[in-house]
Amino acid sequence: MKMMRQSLGALAAITLVACNLDLQNPNQPTEGQVTSSPDGVIALATGLQGRFAQSYGNYAYMAGLVTDEFASTTAALISISDAEQGSVPPGTGIAENVFNSIYRTVRTADDLLTGANALAGQFDAGTRSGLRALAFAIKAESLGEALQSYQQVPINTFGVTAPTYVARAEALALVRTLLDSAEAEIAATPPSAFFNANILTPGVSLPNVIHLFRARYARMGGDDATAIAASNLVARSGPVAMSVLTFPAPAVNFYANVTGGTNGIAPRRQWRTSMTGGDQRFTWFVVPSATATGRVGALLDLWNRYANPQASQNTNQLAQSQAVLDSVRTDCTGNRGIDDPKACLAPLVGAFTQAQLITEIYNQRRYELLGTGLRWEDSRRRNLIRGPVAAPGVPLDGQRCWLPYALGDRNSNPKVPADPAESTTFPSGCTY
Repeated sequence: MKMMRQSLGALAAITLVACNLDLQNPNQPTEGQVTSSPDGVIALATGLQGRFAQSYGNYAYMAGLVTDEFASTTAALISISDAEQGSVPPGTGIAENVFNSIYRTVRTADDLLTGANALAGQFDAGTRSGLRALAFAIKAESLGEALQSYQQVPINTFGVTAPTYVARAEALALVRTLLDSAEAEIAATPPSAFFNANILTPGVSLPNVIHLFRARYARMGGDDATAIAASNLVARSGPVAMSVLTFPAPAVNFYANVTGGTNGIAPRRQWRTSMTGGDQRFTWFVVPSATATGRVGALLDLWNRYANPQASQNTNQLAQSQAVLDSVRTDCTGNRGIDDPKACLAPLVGAFTQAQLITEIYNQRRYELLGTGLRWEDSRRRNLIRGPVAAPGVPLDGQRCWLPYALGDRNSNPKVPADPAESTTFPSGCTY
């Protein structure tokens, strides 16, 4: 995974008035400035993609730590090694960073929608459509990451100083509505060539991203028919089959930025060693190590993919599901012409039952989707939260259900609920 172009530059000149020392920082333009001119709105769209890269990185980093994907490196803070053992006390950077960065992204998406609507007449239809679809999609995915991290989340936050927290079902419904809005935008008016070439991050296919998110959250909502329909719209070959978040220098890939230092993490070695013999996907993500160990003794592999700092459903369609699984297992170099993890395994032997196929689906997701944050939701979905695992034990699946709510928001918002109680018997599901 690579990430997106970074942030806003100076957007407004300062007018100096005699004896007026109340000067504005040109690198911190006001909301009115960035939403009242076409150039400001375009810069805001670019900045939104940079903010999303950071917030998604914080979410995936945390989700990998509280499952069985990542462990702390030797120089990491105690809070990082605690998290790898399932312990995330209130006020820790992991819980705070996820919340704060997600809602900064949501705020920027709301600002972009405001600007695109206010200046509708100053953009051609395709550029305005692209701006709105981008804002809807990124806001939806950001709120989706929030509802996968916290038991309850605020969803109406624009201009609200003390937003109300709502249950997962209500938040999920809004996420899906936002994604439907993004889909409707590009269906009615395809994004312009100018939007695709000058605003959207190079290497990203906005239609593919929207289809993927719609499938993800339809499945989370138990709407298998919509999930299948949306996933069938995702291109699987050619130049738009894989969207990447890029990091032109001096920007740094999120995982490259946390390979060492006080926030350092690396993949657990058992992720690779637990693979089926002959599975080649580990070569995409890691360089095998026999010696690397973490802060509390976890056995680690070294990053490969991120060493460069710039660098089917429950519908009982068993034969079709097995064929899709085999397409993942047998994907090998040259098959699809895109740079993704390659298993190079043999197809499944014999006709699998539904239970066997579901187990195999999640097994393949474990190795195909390292570092995406989806392992945690998969653990919840299968009622496989197994509780904290102290070193030198190695966790399986997820170690806890939720993060504690951010103390920063609790201190300013009286509507923040009490932190949810974690399960005490395992394996368990999670209370929504």
